[in-house]
This record gives sequence, C-alpha cells and structure tokens, in this order.
Amino acid sequence: MKKILCLLLGLVLVFSLAACGEDAPDPSDSGSSTEPSGTTQPAVDLTAFSKGFDERGFFEGVQALDYVKLPAYEDVTMPEFAHITSDRLIADGDFVNIDYVGSIDNVPFDGGSTQGKGADIVVGYTSYIDDFIEQLKGHAPGESFDIEVTFPENYGKEDLNGKDAVFNITVNFIWDVTEEKAKAIGFTSLSDMSRYVAGGYGVEETVTAAGVEVSVFAAASEISNIPDSVLSTIRELISTSVNANAAQYTAAYGIDFNTFLLYFYGVSSLDELLDAQTRSTAEMYMILQAVAEQENIIPTDADIESEGLTQAVETCGKPYVMCNLIQSQASDLIIEKMTGETE
Repeated sequence: MKKILCLLLGLVLVFSLAACGEDAPDPSDSGSSTEPSGTTQPAVDLTAFSKGFDERGFFEGVQALDYVKLPAYEDVTMPEFAHITSDRLIADGDFVNIDYVGSIDNVPFDGGSTQGKGADIVVGYTSYIDDFIEQLKGHAPGESFDIEVTFPENYGKEDLNGKDAVFNITVNFIWDVTEEKAKAIGFTSLSDMSRYVAGGYGVEETVTAAGVEVSVFAAASEISNIPDSVLSTIRELISTSVNANAAQYTAAYGIDFNTFLLYFYGVSSLDELLDAQTRSTAEMYMILQAVAEQENIIPTDADIESEGLTQAVETCGKPYVMCNLIQSQASDLIIEKMTGETE
C-alpha cells in the first residue's frame, strides 16, 4: 500500500505521522541547507489531530458525497511530463533535476552530496545557501560544472560555518512543466506548484511518481461547497502538524519557529500557511472521503496493525489514523481503477 498521507493532501501534512510516532524526516529534505540557531518550541498535544473526525475516520456529521461529484475513472485523462535533456538553458521558473557533490579544500563533506539520487529544485523559488541556485542559470542538461558558495557564519555546523565550498554540479534534465499541466494535476497555477515543489516535496514525487493519478482525479472532481466544520477541522490539523514538527526540529537542530516556517514551508507566519493551504487540503480530504463512501472503504484494526500504526493510535488518536488509512486506501483504489495496477 502507498505510504499514508498521499500526494497533494496539503504540504504541511507530509510530516504528520512522523509527529505521531514514526521517524522524523531529515531536514536536508527541505530544500534548504541553512540551519541557523534559535529558540525551541514547546511540546504539542498530538491528540488534537483527531478533533473533528469520527471513529471511522470521516469528518464528523459530514457526508462527502453530498458536496462532491466524482468523475468516472475511465473519463479522467493523465497529463504527460517529459524530460528536456538538450538545447535548453536553465532560466528563472524552471523545474530542474540536478546532482551535486560539495567539498571544502577538495575534501567532500557530510551531507553535501545527492549521492546520485537527484535533487529537484525550482529556479527562483527553491532556497539554498548563498547564490547556489543563481549559478545554475545559463547551463544546460548534460553539463557538469563547479560553483562556489560561502556558508553563513551561523550555518549551525561548526565544520561548515563561514567556510568557502565548491559544488560540482551535474544537470540531469529540466522538467517540461507548464501552467496547463500544473492545473491538470490539481494546482491553481504554475506558481502555486513552484512554491509547493520548492517547499521540499520534489518534482519527481509531484509529477511522476505513482499516485499522481490521485491528483488528476481530484482535479476532475467537482465540489459544490465545503462545510465550515470541515474547514475548521483541517485548519486545526494543519496548525497541529506544523507546531508538532517545529517542536521536533527546533529541539534537534536549534532553529527557531520563524526560520522553520520559512525554510520548510516558504512562509513568514503560520496564518499565511493556514490561509494558503486550508481550503485546498480540505477539498482533497473531501474528495477522498467521497471515494471511500462510494466504494464502501472502511479500514479495520488489522489494517492499523499491518501498517505499523499502533503507536500512532496511542499518540494521535484512532480517528486521525483511520482518516489516514481511508485516504491511503481510497488513493490506491483510484490508481488501480485508472491504471489497472494493484499494490
């Protein structure tokens, strides 16, 4: 089964089950290498994740199919995202896949390499140290070259603070991403998709990984209205998720809350993030609940155990865990219906 919290459930929700007891993600996945020092956040009551959901994992008192019109699976068309591998120079706004190896005084340093796995960045949106991103402009897929940067004095790692470094860059390809294709997978605009990807979730996962069918299916669905109770539930869910993960990172890496928001979510305040993400996240939750209602998807205690979520139930409450299982199982069903593939 695909991992809980599938694609495009709202960018702050990717970390939620980690906060409920699974491993915390590596801060290097945020798309930023900066780790300034600052104050820490207090612990968060994770049972707040379950507020607004019933024991089945559905929104309390809400029948999603009363608000959502689902398309027929066979009527949904998938967009294609190609790789541009030649005859194209990197410019502002481009979605680019690169590999790099960083070194200081010709010695590679820990955490300074993609290890050949590729990193997805959006030029003009993704934030790396110094002018790392700016130095990619004008280069083309297939090129390898060096760039020079200087780590901030307060970078947060003694062996890197204030040091000059050289990164050997390999440009793997540029994604063929357009306004039309961004909207086809559920974003309101290409700039919204750029901000999402720059927040650390990766073009690869966003536009090519198994599960993009869910986003395309959701974009083809129609929602007449979202109940205020659902919006309130999702707003609190996002807030709890952000605060829980901020508590982890401020304690572990010495970054303050505002820095956490800026580098992990690209916003300057929690309200900004809540205003930007609540409605779109609520729409996705409603669509997947509607699929669960239509297809009679009801997770069981055996599902909780097989997915290793027993600790999450104790920490965050069973309603929230059941909600995540509903979202995951509904997503798997959409993928199966649209591709004929099963997990």
